[in-house]
Amino acid sequence: MGLNLSNSQIARELELNISDVQERTGQLRQGVVLRKPQAELHGEVEWDEVYVLAGHKGHPESVRKKTVKVEGTVSKVLADAVRW
Repeated sequence: MGLNLSNSQIARELELNISDVQERTGQLRQGVVLRKPQAELHGEVEWDEVYVLAGHKGHPESVRKKTVKVEGTVSKVLADAVRW
């Protein structure tokens, strides 16, 4: 049995109920996430800003830049980014 199998494939191969396999694989995934070591960054680290917009097709007014007052200064930000 390989590592890249669906729950239904595992259930079929082991002759188990798919809901039992679903529950067990969920437990395994949670265990993996809990035991995953936290990433440690060293030296110089660089990243870029990313704005993700979805669902505005045909509604350009909802994605246009708006002026927002922040701590006495005015900066242009996307309306969706302000809500974060």
